[in-house]
Amino acid sequence: MADIAAVNASNGPKAAVVAPNALTDEKAVENAEKAINTLKPIVKSAEAKPVALDTGNGHAPAPTITISDHDTEPQLLDKSGKQQNGVNAQATTSPTPPSDAPDNVNDEDKDPATAAPGSMPAKPVGELPDWFSNAKVGWRQVSGIDDPTPTAIQAERNVIHAWLNDMYYGEWYHNAGIIVFAVLATHLATLLRLGLGWLFIILAFCASYYSSSVQRFRTRAKEDIQRELVKKRLVHTAESADWMNEFLERFWKIYEPTLSKSIGAAVEQVLSYSTPSFLDSLKLGTFTFGSTAPYIVSVKTDPFTPDDTILMDWAVKFTPTDMHNVTPEQAKLRSNPKIVLDVKVGKGPAVATLPILVEDMTFAGKMRVRMKLMQNFPHIKTVEMSFTEKPVFDYVLKPIGGETFGFDIGNIPGLSAFVRETVHSILGPMMYEPNVFTLNLEQLLSGAPIDAAVGVLQIHLVSGKNIKGGKIGGGTPDPYVSISINNRAQLCRTGFRPSTINPHWGATHFVVLNQANLNEILTLSVMDHNEHRKDTSLGQVNFELNSILEDATQEGIVKEIMRDGKERGELQFDISYFPVVTPAVVDGKPEPLPESNVGICRLTVHQAKDLDRSRGMSSDLNPLVKVFLSGAKTPQVTTHTAKHTLAPVWETPTEFLVPNKKRSTITIKVIDERDFLKDPIIGYMTARLEDLLTATQKRGRENCWWMLSGCNTGRVRISAEWKPLNMAGSLQGAGTYTPPIGLVRLWIKRAKDVKNVESTLGGKSDPYVRVMLNGVIKSRTDVINNNLNPEFDQIIYVPVHQLRETLVLEVMDYQNIGKDRSLGAVELKVNDLAVADRDNHDFPYTSNGKISRNSPIFLDKNISKGVLEYEAEFVPSLNIKGIEFDQRNELEKAVEEGARESGVHGDEGDDVASADGSVSSSDEEHEKVPDGITVGEPTTPTTPLTPATPLPAQDQRGVETTKTGTGPTAASERNKSASPERGSIEVSREQLLHTSSGILIFNVKSGKIFHKARLEVLLDDSYWPSFATEKARSSAHAKWDAIGEGFVKELDFGRVWLRLNEHDEGEKEDILGDFQCDTKDFLERCLDKDTEFTLSRDGTSVGSVVISSKFVPVPIKLDPRESLNNMGTLRVELVSGKDIRGADRSGKSDPFVVFTLNGQKAFKSDTKKKTVTPEWNETFSVQVPSRVAADFTLEVFDWNQIEQAKSLGIGRIELADIEPFQSMEQVIPITSAKHGEKGEILLRLTFTPAIIAKARKNTSTFSTAGRAMTQLGGLPLGAGKGVVQGVGSVGRHVTGVFKRSKSIKESDESDVEPPPAQISMPAGPNASPAAAVAAGTTIPPTQDLVPQPNVGLVKVVVVGAKDLSTAGESSVKPYLVLRVGKEKFKTKHAGKTLTPEWDETFSFQVTPDIRTMHLGIYDDKSFAKDKCLGEADIEIWRHLQPNAPSPLLAADVWTELRNGTGQVHIRLEYERGLGHGRSSTNLSASRAISLGSPSRFSLHKPRPSDE
Repeated sequence: MADIAAVNASNGPKAAVVAPNALTDEKAVENAEKAINTLKPIVKSAEAKPVALDTGNGHAPAPTITISDHDTEPQLLDKSGKQQNGVNAQATTSPTPPSDAPDNVNDEDKDPATAAPGSMPAKPVGELPDWFSNAKVGWRQVSGIDDPTPTAIQAERNVIHAWLNDMYYGEWYHNAGIIVFAVLATHLATLLRLGLGWLFIILAFCASYYSSSVQRFRTRAKEDIQRELVKKRLVHTAESADWMNEFLERFWKIYEPTLSKSIGAAVEQVLSYSTPSFLDSLKLGTFTFGSTAPYIVSVKTDPFTPDDTILMDWAVKFTPTDMHNVTPEQAKLRSNPKIVLDVKVGKGPAVATLPILVEDMTFAGKMRVRMKLMQNFPHIKTVEMSFTEKPVFDYVLKPIGGETFGFDIGNIPGLSAFVRETVHSILGPMMYEPNVFTLNLEQLLSGAPIDAAVGVLQIHLVSGKNIKGGKIGGGTPDPYVSISINNRAQLCRTGFRPSTINPHWGATHFVVLNQANLNEILTLSVMDHNEHRKDTSLGQVNFELNSILEDATQEGIVKEIMRDGKERGELQFDISYFPVVTPAVVDGKPEPLPESNVGICRLTVHQAKDLDRSRGMSSDLNPLVKVFLSGAKTPQVTTHTAKHTLAPVWETPTEFLVPNKKRSTITIKVIDERDFLKDPIIGYMTARLEDLLTATQKRGRENCWWMLSGCNTGRVRISAEWKPLNMAGSLQGAGTYTPPIGLVRLWIKRAKDVKNVESTLGGKSDPYVRVMLNGVIKSRTDVINNNLNPEFDQIIYVPVHQLRETLVLEVMDYQNIGKDRSLGAVELKVNDLAVADRDNHDFPYTSNGKISRNSPIFLDKNISKGVLEYEAEFVPSLNIKGIEFDQRNELEKAVEEGARESGVHGDEGDDVASADGSVSSSDEEHEKVPDGITVGEPTTPTTPLTPATPLPAQDQRGVETTKTGTGPTAASERNKSASPERGSIEVSREQLLHTSSGILIFNVKSGKIFHKARLEVLLDDSYWPSFATEKARSSAHAKWDAIGEGFVKELDFGRVWLRLNEHDEGEKEDILGDFQCDTKDFLERCLDKDTEFTLSRDGTSVGSVVISSKFVPVPIKLDPRESLNNMGTLRVELVSGKDIRGADRSGKSDPFVVFTLNGQKAFKSDTKKKTVTPEWNETFSVQVPSRVAADFTLEVFDWNQIEQAKSLGIGRIELADIEPFQSMEQVIPITSAKHGEKGEILLRLTFTPAIIAKARKNTSTFSTAGRAMTQLGGLPLGAGKGVVQGVGSVGRHVTGVFKRSKSIKESDESDVEPPPAQISMPAGPNASPAAAVAAGTTIPPTQDLVPQPNVGLVKVVVVGAKDLSTAGESSVKPYLVLRVGKEKFKTKHAGKTLTPEWDETFSFQVTPDIRTMHLGIYDDKSFAKDKCLGEADIEIWRHLQPNAPSPLLAADVWTELRNGTGQVHIRLEYERGLGHGRSSTNLSASRAISLGSPSRFSLHKPRPSDE
């Protein structure tokens, strides 16, 4: 006793003092009373809801009840402990909380020493150390079961996996090892002449191992056998749960008071708003489950379910009235279940209380429980419950007389059985086998409402055919269609068509679906309309909703109308599903959602405060709320009526579909309900939906108080949440598009000390910068591989539309597998760069000049890592007219189409009538609320309680109309910052096409594609898409209606590339097909009109897309390095040398020249022996990504037979001053550090401008010569028709650097382009990629090139390769493997070089079915697996043309490598009618090799491609 008193005294007032001799039940009750007030029961409904657009008519789900007073704002404390509230802190006081409310103690003030055990920590827990985050914790990480499946190449690295069979693992391997050890150990002891004692030691060691091994084996075998036997027994045998019953018997007496109080509190709140109007109140007088715990009869578990599923059958009973084997003393201490409901009847002082008593409840049943497990907390995803047989229950109900004089109505004959069957009929469809009641614990604990919408289902009912009537005596039916889920309550219906068996409805309806609805059935019931009696059913059509997850748009569905198993006609309808867009989670943080104008709004009416009591007949009111959408006459939702209060709490949510967020308004009417009199409006408010959403996002749900108009005092708390829909035109459509006001020119210079997210693997981040606007990626820089201080030095352009926009410059880590990771972000506001100029109608926005910043890269709000250095400048665009698209989205178009159909047929009353309660004929609807916005922003507790001032109203387009008396509100603030007038200049089509630069705006409307894919649009030389649509929800009928834009630097030289990507953003690309053309031609075809573009792959069509476009001129002066004229192909002719320094004793040298571009070897000349005036006359071509930034050098070497070649000097070649298309000679002086300037080299240079498209390789972005392209000879990615002929004829029609002659025309659309990254020309001594371009070679389609002879011989001369990658090695020894059909050939390795020259010849026989040859370049390794440096596929008959009018029997082919970098040069020759060829080589005899490894020493299995 003394110890207990000491403990209580030490704890102070925070500890609960309990008498030491108190009973266990009393202790439990006393402790439970403290926490009961914090419990908030939740009652939710998960039913699908119909959607009424602008005329809300839906059913309100059961409310989420949370009683709290949010009259005060959160108060902040400064360091001295004083309140800080923005005004006078001392003048603001908060109301005193009730005595029974829980104490709100600041977490920062909690003392860890005095905190209760198990309580939440006062401060955030620090991050785990790096060593722990890298450790493997748990059996899943240790076993590697969740690791990605290794590829074939990774598996080949394991020598044991490649050579040893599975049978040699495990115990056999260990037992064999101990035998080998015993033999070797005894042999070694014999050799060392050890004594007999050592042999006994070895024997003892082996015997000990054998004994423990056998013991472990027997134990494991016994456990496995026992486990399997138990599984078989569990299938047929039920187990008792006596231990659980013993626990429940003791625990129930402690837990039952808490459980009864929590349930009683929840029921009290439900009864408060469910009281009928003719009753004064309903209250729970007594509620208890009794002192007897439920009893578990038996439990049976199914052991043969999947590992993540638990299936159990529980037999339970609850019989507290059973007094069998109970002594009289024990019976006195027992308490049976009892519920007393006090019903107050009457009004005012004449009120009588009638108690309704329910007691002695019993229950018994068998329930099947199925639990689905998951990895994350709470580790149980779903719980499915169902009764395997009808449960048995009993009760005593005394509605009159109470406990003393009450009469059990169960004694009335037939009534008890009727009630029992009614209960079974209700529970049967819910949870009697095979129906189950599903409880989604994952969703419950996530905080999301159970009935939260996950999408909208659009149902377009077209027509019926041959519908058979069901009228008595015959007759033609008057059919209509009723829509429901699982044949439950009607959601909506069409209008009836009189006297027809082939009705046409053309009606469109929308239904909001939750997660549970996706596994249910949509029921379309065809009904016969009758005026004087109940409508009769003609049959129904069932549609499984889970099919919309695979194909979201299903058109032209025709299904049979079934009734009683017989066909009653046909129904034609269309189904479209629009899911809710969920934010992508990267590194545990959700990314911002793009701006959307179409979505689902979840509006919650929480409570009201300080209502005007003068509006009522007494001191108290009976308030309810009705919510109207955009001036509709029918309420969207009606709350319950709160009885006798001026501060009602409703907590009523509703969800509705919003076709246009900018034009939507919400009207709230607070009404005083009166039974037989007119229900007056206490107050009202009308606000824009955007204002409600903004206030909820900024202030939170607890502080969104809005002033009421039409009353002296009063305010209401309303919150709104927005969920955008993935609907065509919703995310990036015309409804949300604003014409651009200009460009932001960003020069991303460099980043320093960025976050390293690959330190655990011993590497570094691969950073790049992406620019986001409104959650949409607008542009990206190149990827810098393995660098924490990347030098980007890249200029990008981002179109902007308003001054209040903010650009987010986010540094990302590129991942070759998986999604890229964020390294932090920097924000740049547009209003820091530009300002509005109302006097300038041509350019209404002007630049503030360039700004240079070194901004910290923020990982979080207050945490930064690294610095981003950049320069930004605003460039205005021309303010032209006509930059508008169709503002209607897909939803609005469907509604208008349905309205036209309904108007034709005169439909009335198609929607379901509201079931939100009865309203008398003299209700509040006769009192009209004034038009216009009454409130623009929420109020605070310190705001005077005065009625709100009306704000400017909105017309149908959402434009504010002026009114007198407007106060300083959010709307007036918007008027102050109104944008200048748009579209003051009218520009003709011809003028637009003659501008040099501007913003290309394209509207991707629809498409017909074979696979679900995204359409990506790439401009000029970018390898990142300038714009990408969402993935099509349907393959056959792709609808995007998305608008994108990109900056065109030079309209005459630009390129547009359309491509279909099957994979999502951030995943590995899977291009299904593409289309390429010049930007000017693209603009001519689709400017201000819809144009269909056909996308193809290898000459085969893969679909088409419909696009329209617009163009906004932007006068801008480009830097020389930004011009497309800055990149192209440089043809270099090495003519001769003069006065070369003699390095040999004879005074002469053996010179050769090596050309290097941007640090990469580009060309090596032949060696000229014994001369100082060499004559080479050699020609080569090289791709130049940037003439201005090019570092192009040549170095002269003296060849030596024994030692390494010596450098004779270096010369630098300037490319910036070269005039395009003109051949010019340059004399390059040769200088060296030791000998100074000595000698010169004569070059002849010709530069041909061409786009060099960049390519992303692994985790690096190559931007140097030969690496930053995916084409040859200036042909970007398979360009043919336009670029080839245009470049080829430029020399005859040169009109300027940035202009092309109008006589240069593209070839016909039927021309087939060569495969990507390949070009060829007839074989000859001067063959080169540049020569191929100049020749204007065109390649006919493949199908016309198959040779007529069935047998022929193709000779392949493997000339060489250049610009190969080192694949992370210091040096490589490349060799080439050629595979044609079943034959395979291999060259010798060319030594350590990146420009190998093989010059080997192979021959093989061809037949009509051989069309393609495969090339692979590998790095020769002596003791490791040869690494692939790149691969390519060459279509033979695209380059050889034996059947052409002028047969082409030999061709030089250049191809770009994939999965690597570099180019391969081969020569193809065709001979007719020859037999089997034999491989040969110019240098030495080559040989055909088997399909095994290309390396002689590597140990691995054949590659899957070889097999």
